Parts: sequence; C-alpha cells; structure tokens
Amino acid sequence: MEIKFVKEPPIIDGTYKKDTPHGEIGYQKWLVRKIYEVDMEYEIVAKTKEEAEELLEEKECVKVDYVDDYGKTFRETIQGRHVNDMEGDEPTTWEKIEECVPREDTDIDTDKSFLNYEDPDWSKEDFEWVKNEDGTNIKKEANGSTNT
Repeated sequence: MEIKFVKEPPIIDGTYKKDTPHGEIGYQKWLVRKIYEVDMEYEIVAKTKEEAEELLEEKECVKVDYVDDYGKTFRETIQGRHVNDMEGDEPTTWEKIEECVPREDTDIDTDKSFLNYEDPDWSKEDFEWVKNEDGTNIKKEANGSTNT
C-alpha cells in the first residue's frame, strides 16, 4: 500500500483559499428595531442591508411571538422577539452589529501572517469589517480611516 501526502494550497499574496472562501464570508448581521404597537427586535444575517430588509418584509412578525426562520439559504436567518409594548410612530432603526470576515492566521512553516478564507470569524468590531451595508467593499486608506 502506497501512502500519498496531500499538499495544502499555497498562500498567495498574503491570503489562503481566497478563490474558494468559506460560505459565510461576506454575510453581515443587523440588529433591527421596528416599532409597531409592540417593539420587536430582530437579528438578521444577510449579505447586504437590502437583502436583510427583504427578509424582514417577508418574515416579520407583528404578533407578540418569537420569530425564527430562514431566507433563501440556511445562512440567511431572522430571529425576533417581543421586547416592549409601546405606542406611537417611532421609526425603524438599523444597526450593523457583526460581519463574517476571514480569520487572521500564521503560516507555521514561514511564520508569516495571512488571511484564512476557509476558517472565518464573526467580528463585532467595525474596524475589522470589510463590507459596506450595500455589500460593496470598504475602501481603507493608509491612515486607517474608511469610506463608511
């Protein structure tokens, strides 16, 4: 019996598996508070704010119930719960709370850092996010500021 060793894909331009990233990379999470006669809070995961709005329109719950459903794929999710009874015409508020980003990793052979697109992390830190609300890439400048 002959044993063959499988070589891992190379790290190219400081990235690993950028051409075949993990399926969750690029999704964003939104905390949405939409007020009816009751105050509902949703946590929505979608690629763009527009897709999150569509999912909210399709699946939102105005009853005092818990919502736990999916969009077009199992990664697009919506969860909602009754928070507080209120009266009035308060506006819907949107706040991006997380984004799935490639994990920073280190090559054990060369001790060089790279972005691992196969093993992502959900980040709550906005300085780590790489996507705007519409799904386009955030342009980061040399001094660290962004276009958001």
